[in-house]
Amino acid sequence: MDYAARLHPERFIIFLFHGVIEKQTRAVRNYTRKHLTKDHFAAALRSLDQAGDAVSMDDILAAYRGGGSLPPRSFAITFDDGFENNVSVAAPILADMNIPATFYVTTDFVEQNRMSWVDRIEWAVEDHGGASITVPWGTLDFDASPQSKRAALDIVRARVKSDKAIEPDVFATDVQAKLGHREPVFSSTDPLDRKMTWDQVRRLHTTPGFRVGGHTQTHAILSFLDAAPLDAETAGALDILKRRAGISTHHFSYPEGLTHCYSDAVIAKLQSCGISICPTAEDGDNDRNTSPFLLKRIMAL
Repeated sequence: MDYAARLHPERFIIFLFHGVIEKQTRAVRNYTRKHLTKDHFAAALRSLDQAGDAVSMDDILAAYRGGGSLPPRSFAITFDDGFENNVSVAAPILADMNIPATFYVTTDFVEQNRMSWVDRIEWAVEDHGGASITVPWGTLDFDASPQSKRAALDIVRARVKSDKAIEPDVFATDVQAKLGHREPVFSSTDPLDRKMTWDQVRRLHTTPGFRVGGHTQTHAILSFLDAAPLDAETAGALDILKRRAGISTHHFSYPEGLTHCYSDAVIAKLQSCGISICPTAEDGDNDRNTSPFLLKRIMAL
């Protein structure tokens, strides 16, 4: 990706990252480049820093509240989920370049060092020779080749993220069992999986230029939820951030973040919790006519 080419003289850009690792060592896991390599990340930041002006999500919120303007070719850096490598690998690079960033954390991921459902499936598929398993939409087939496994995982992502009837973690546990794992695996210390500790979350939030925001309790798709679970994933998650890390925040981001993943009811609930700004994961740029709850982000690849 040519990051600098996405900058705009009259609109602001928000980039969405997940993780930064020392190097890529897997044939299947991280095939989507959810975690960029350290060198790639540093080069992207240098390109952006030379071509534009880094702003924080607080700066963007202040522009909405005060009616001010942002510098030309503004960009903001954000991370979703709460991976430990945000602290150990990404944050030092950001700090050295004096580039602010906002980190949206999923509280259960931090509390339990928990893997997301899709990472649990990638983990199970990575070293499996090949399989044909029954899934809610039919049969999922893959052979031992990385290409076949990636294609199967693409199907899984698309199906599960769009089907309200499929509970993702239950599905992941079922896939793991069908691939030979008698006990479900929820946690890993691999750099692709390891999450921050609460101490790291606290320290990150108090580091100049960095802020922590909410990203639900379990990474559930908010628009799929009834009132009680929606409250747990929003107000409940923010309460955990307050109790465990001393963080009160106006910042939140929607898990998955596509159009079907949030709604007017979700936005109203977030507003009632004191959230003032919540970007999506839909691709595009923004200006101050864009609702702060409909801000687009560019997925970093």
